[in-house]
Amino acid sequence: MKSHFIILLFIGVVCDSGQINRLEYPTPSDVYNLSDIYGKQDDRKQPEYYGYEPVCPNAEDINPCVCTYDSLSNAMDLNCSAVESQEQLKQIFEADFPSMNFREFGIKHNKNLKVLEAGVFNGISFEKFDIRYNNLEIIEVQALDSSYETATGITLYENTITSFPYDELSQFSKLSSFAINYSPLSVIPADAFNGLTALVNLHMCCNDADIVGTFQDLPNLRYIDLGSNDIPTIPAQFIKSGSSDLSYLELYSNNIVSVEPGAFDNVNGLDINMGGNSLSTLDEATWRPYLEAGGILEAGGNPLVCGCDIAWLYGEDQLLEQVKRGATCTDGELLQDLDPSMFDNC
Repeated sequence: MKSHFIILLFIGVVCDSGQINRLEYPTPSDVYNLSDIYGKQDDRKQPEYYGYEPVCPNAEDINPCVCTYDSLSNAMDLNCSAVESQEQLKQIFEADFPSMNFREFGIKHNKNLKVLEAGVFNGISFEKFDIRYNNLEIIEVQALDSSYETATGITLYENTITSFPYDELSQFSKLSSFAINYSPLSVIPADAFNGLTALVNLHMCCNDADIVGTFQDLPNLRYIDLGSNDIPTIPAQFIKSGSSDLSYLELYSNNIVSVEPGAFDNVNGLDINMGGNSLSTLDEATWRPYLEAGGILEAGGNPLVCGCDIAWLYGEDQLLEQVKRGATCTDGELLQDLDPSMFDNC
């Protein structure tokens, strides 16, 4: 009897408040109005009300950014492609955001924004950043700090970025995809990615950058694209991810003249694209362990001399079968078309 009395008393209080009808479920706005009961964060109402749809800010408060709600996934996206300056972007995120967790932040084809400033998002978090075809030059330290624990994907494609806070990458605990392509970067530190245990896909092609250091402790890495950069020599321990799922490594068009032994994970079935480089030989000490482990090599577009240095490919273990068709000698003859007897005296 006592418990029934407490329940009835609670219903009466709520009804008297006029906020929630006892015969109806609370709406998102009802919960929002009650949010002061549960405290504040950074002087703003708490963003999360589990079981209810998130709420976009007032359109006029964030103009020219546009917030959209996807009812199927119960998620919000914010597109700021029309923003006119970094000052305007910062001002937008000083508006009242009823919900502080978004799925995606996007800026595309923007010629005005030059810098993503530190703290610009003012505590608003995102799962994905999609920033493409812009004149963005600099991403400052702590520009993305509000998404350290939420970001799963960062895509920076065809910007004019010359500065990125690589030292912060280790703080993105859920980051599974990172791409920074077609930007005028001079150096990319490989070891900045070490320890990103959630990282699956890494795209850094077409930057003309020198990639220094080693990629290590990336247990879930499956794909890495380093094509069209400036890596003349691949050192030992260059790719030591420790991932048994590593499937593709793109190193095409890097002016590579040599690859040191022990440069890559010897993962069964790893496909390495060395096409369009400057290799004159396929050194046995480098490539035999990799091919014996089940690796696949693409070496087309390299000026291979095709002397005794490649005789090991034509032995009884038939490792040549794991070199993709397309690799040629300097005279244009395919490796697969060479007569194996030419190596009898090697």
